Amino acid sequence: MLFFKLITRIQFLLTSTNQHGVHSPFVFDFVTKGLYQKSLKSVLLNDFTASLKLPKKEEKILANIFNYFNIASVIPNPKELENSLDNGYKILYINNIENFEFVKTLPYSSKNIVVIHRIHTQKSNLLKWKDLCKNPNATVTIDLFYFGLIFFRKTQAKEHFKIRV
Repeated sequence: MLFFKLITRIQFLLTSTNQHGVHSPFVFDFVTKGLYQKSLKSVLLNDFTASLKLPKKEEKILANIFNYFNIASVIPNPKELENSLDNGYKILYINNIENFEFVKTLPYSSKNIVVIHRIHTQKSNLLKWKDLCKNPNATVTIDLFYFGLIFFRKTQAKEHFKIRV
């Protein structure tokens, strides 16, 4: 498993880009004004990550995502995403991609963001991530190595990005 992670990290670094290789205005803004900013942790993030025990780099990436999208709520269960009534951005956080079939049946809203942790830790996880990227409703997918992000933006052409953070 460690060897696989090392090989995929090298492959990721060789094929990923920074903001200069991004041609989508939505993703460019997200990378430059979100991912690459020094951020303060939000109260919502502190409460959420306390149980996850993430490394500092991964906490910083999540904090930047939360702050950029001004996350209204974190949903740990896909069924709760359907029943959530607030109109702000909502993140469905998946700590383990083992059971990913439900992602194909999510309510597709431009305010829903799926964050999948540990997509590069095992070959099976990486294959499942690539399968999710093929979903026609997932218009923007971003591989950050530590996390995979799925956006359902009906106004945008389908694109996949690998971004170094």
